[in-house]
Amino acid sequence: MKNLFRLNRYQLNTDSSLTLRSGHKYVILFISQGACQIQPGGQACIAPDMLLLKPGQVVSLATYKSFCSLLSVSIPASSLTELSDSTCDLGQKFQFAPYGISVVHAEIKSSMLMQNLLARLESLAEEETELGTKLYEKSLFTAFLIIFLRTCVQSDQVYQLHQKKMLIIDDVFAYISQHLTEDLSLEKLEKKFFVSKEHLSREFKKSTGITLHSYITRSRVDLSKKYLLQGLPVRDVCQLCGFGSYNHFFKAFKKECGITPMAFYRKERRQNQ
Repeated sequence: MKNLFRLNRYQLNTDSSLTLRSGHKYVILFISQGACQIQPGGQACIAPDMLLLKPGQVVSLATYKSFCSLLSVSIPASSLTELSDSTCDLGQKFQFAPYGISVVHAEIKSSMLMQNLLARLESLAEEETELGTKLYEKSLFTAFLIIFLRTCVQSDQVYQLHQKKMLIIDDVFAYISQHLTEDLSLEKLEKKFFVSKEHLSREFKKSTGITLHSYITRSRVDLSKKYLLQGLPVRDVCQLCGFGSYNHFFKAFKKECGITPMAFYRKERRQNQ
C-alpha cells in the first residue's frame, strides 16, 4: 500500500498556518472539516473542497477565526502509470487536472465517498486475510482516482457555467450602454443574446440586485440629466433618452429623483449661479 500512495493528516487551529510541498508527487488535499485560506491571495477553502498539487508545487494555508482538518494523499507518478490501462491514462489525466481551477468544489457525497475509500484502504493493513489484498487495494485506489478526476470535471463545468453567466451579464451592461436611446425591450434583448427573457431577467436580478427594467430606466434618467443641464426642452430630452412617451419620462424621472425634470433643471441652475 505504501508504494501506491501515502496518507497524512493535519490539524490547523485558529490563527495558524501550514505550508505543504508536493515534491516529486501529486498531492490531493481534502478539507475534511472547517475552513482555511490559500496564501497569498486569501482564496477560501471550505469543507468539502479539495486541492490538487502537482509535482514541484507549494501551497500555504492559513486559518483565522476557524479551525481546519486536512487529509493529504501523496501519489507517486509511478502509481498512476501502474493503475492506467488502454482506456484511461491516469498520468495524462492528472497532468491536466483540475482543468484550470485551483480549488475543486466537491459535493459532500463525492468527498465522503473518496474519504471512505481511503479509510478502507488504510484498514487493509490490519486485516488478517491476505487473499487478493493487492488486487483489492489496486481496485479501491483506482476507483478513488477516477472519482477524483470526475469530480474535477464536474466542478469545472459548474465553474465555467458561472463564468458564462457572468460574461453574459457583462455583455448586457455593455449593450445597454451603447444602445441606451434605442429599443431595449426584453424581447429585443432575448433575440440579441439568444437566451430567454425570463432567464435574462432572473440572472440580471441575481447579479445586480435590481431588475433589468429598473437599471435601464435609471440609466436613461441619468442621461436625461445631462441633456436637461444643456438647456434642451423636456420633450426633446424625452425622445433623446429613449423614453416612449413624455408621461413615462415624467413619472420615471420623478420616481428616481424625487422632483420633476424642470424642477431639477431650476435647482441645478440656482446652485451653479
